[in-house]
Amino acid sequence: MLKKSKAIDRLLRENPELGERRFGLPDIGKRNDGECFNPTVQNIADAIDFYGYEVRDELITTLKDIDLGGGNPVNFKPFPLSIKRMKESLDNSLMYKYPYTEGDDSIRKILLDYIEKIGFVNTEPYSYDDVDDLGLAVHNLTFLPSTSIAFNMIINIISKPGDVIIIPGPNYGLFTIRAERAGAEVEIIALEEEDNWLVNPKKLATKIDDINEALMKVYNRRKGYVPRVVAYLNTNPSNPTGKVMGESESKRLEELAKVCEERGVFIIDDLVYRDIVFEEKNLAKPIATIPGAFRNTISLFGLSKSYGLASLRAGFVVADEIIIRELINRIFQEMDSSPDIVGQALAGAYNISKEREKAYQEYFSELRKIYKYKFNLLTALVSGIDSVSKEYKDKVLLKIQEVLKNEEEVKELLKGLPLVDYKNKLIPEAGFFAILDFTKIKGMKYKGSIINTERDLLKFFYKTCRIRFLVGQSISWPNEEELVGRVTFALEDEVLINSFKLMHNAISKLTPGDEYIIRKNRLEDQEQMAHIKIDGWRNAYDNIVSAKYLNALDYKTQTERYIASFEEYKDLVLVAAKDKEVLGYSCFDIKENEKYDSEIVSLYIKPKEANKGIGTSLLKETAKLLYEQNKQNMIIWCFKDNTSARKFYTDLGGNIVEEKSVQIGEEILEEVCFYFDLKTLNENPF
Repeated sequence: MLKKSKAIDRLLRENPELGERRFGLPDIGKRNDGECFNPTVQNIADAIDFYGYEVRDELITTLKDIDLGGGNPVNFKPFPLSIKRMKESLDNSLMYKYPYTEGDDSIRKILLDYIEKIGFVNTEPYSYDDVDDLGLAVHNLTFLPSTSIAFNMIINIISKPGDVIIIPGPNYGLFTIRAERAGAEVEIIALEEEDNWLVNPKKLATKIDDINEALMKVYNRRKGYVPRVVAYLNTNPSNPTGKVMGESESKRLEELAKVCEERGVFIIDDLVYRDIVFEEKNLAKPIATIPGAFRNTISLFGLSKSYGLASLRAGFVVADEIIIRELINRIFQEMDSSPDIVGQALAGAYNISKEREKAYQEYFSELRKIYKYKFNLLTALVSGIDSVSKEYKDKVLLKIQEVLKNEEEVKELLKGLPLVDYKNKLIPEAGFFAILDFTKIKGMKYKGSIINTERDLLKFFYKTCRIRFLVGQSISWPNEEELVGRVTFALEDEVLINSFKLMHNAISKLTPGDEYIIRKNRLEDQEQMAHIKIDGWRNAYDNIVSAKYLNALDYKTQTERYIASFEEYKDLVLVAAKDKEVLGYSCFDIKENEKYDSEIVSLYIKPKEANKGIGTSLLKETAKLLYEQNKQNMIIWCFKDNTSARKFYTDLGGNIVEEKSVQIGEEILEEVCFYFDLKTLNENPF
């Protein structure tokens, strides 16, 4: 007989994470197949979870924080024709009917007319009687509550376990997580300044080919399905860069379409931000408007960002009929149907009537001015008033004076945010996000604690002014050594101005850092690290380890050993570096299903750099990194006769918990094990 237990207790035992009351973002979730996220996606998930939940404290229920990372558009009226259609539907008492799973054909026809007007064309149509002269029919589209739901379903439709979705970095981090939750693998293609932060078709082709080749090697001896790259996500305009591929980028888009078509890779063309470009003539060009590209493209449209209807959750998908058929099947199986009111709102926003044309021009001419003004306001707060365009300078100045009133505060704020600026050449052309570069803050100190990582940066601003934003790891920022943040300028002016005043004050409390930085090791560091290890042994163990053993240590052999193992251990080594000189390093290990969670395997400092605090910094930064990976404790072994090292570890809070004998050369030496509680070790002003 089954053991009796309360149903709710059984549920909690099986899902212990439900025992914790969360505020902020709900749990990121897990993959549907039960496997772990790949490391790239797990890092994104961890960073988003930290921003949305972990950094916030118990005061959040009574003391509101300031979210500069939110995704809400500006507080602006909903698109009037969407409201009009929804009201008409309600007034005509049509809500008593259950909606069709695929959506009402009359609504789909309105949406079809719209996409054809903006240039969609299928040059390889099916032979059904209802296919029109442009090769399209109402069966090429359907609508859902939000493009996020559509994206999840699409990934499930086009991919099998092991298949790869390529997503640009930087990106909207939740799409990477959703793709993997649906069972696909995610690979990031880094956007680069040399390409104006747009995807390079040749680099995409190389990325696809390299991944497919690697998968063939892994699976070539297995029976059954061989995974491959199945889709590339094209966000246009981009979230978070705000870069747009309009008519001037037609050649690039054509090349992207060709690269993907030739390799059997779908393009998921995310056009949600299309209507909030700063210049109407620079509207994003849908890839499905390129002759021959329609059947290989899945296009996403939505009301949330552009039409003031984020609360409604409304989007539609345009694709080959085969994709739409299965999408409708999934809608039926998982949610029965989409609300008809969603379709009414979409039809009000996306149609070809003269009424819509007039309403669109009035609505977006006003909305674009608001976004351009707000971006210029942000520019004044970040880069200084002299960086603002002449058109908006007076308005921005008056608004800052109106909000702050204090002349000295205004004067300081108009200089811009100290040590912070936009990333070079990464100025948004659409949307309401900007990427700020905080890298100059890296290495500086607040109350003696170093700001070395993005989490440090976020904790610093939250501790000093309760401000949070999405950091680079959340958005797949391509250079992990930089500190960047995605901030929104779609906030109320007063909130934005006061937030930057608080950030300005917080930065003024920073003190200069050390002459060195702590970072991950690089391949070119290995020779220096080999010398540091050998010199460190000869200096520290002169009276502990035999001279014969120490004299036999060889720089060349040690260097070759480090270089050979670099790929395996590159993420497990931190170095203290001054320019190109390595001053010391720590190597650590993650323990799985063992008595202790983690271990610092080695910690070496250049003899001439000893007693300058470098060892302490390396140990604490290593402990911080491990704690951020949810490790609870850490151990370090050292020679029992090494009195200086024992004092060093004891002073930092370590306690001896074990002893053992080890053979070094021809000798047997005794070692002691120091135990550190990582939570205690990581207690700091942040």
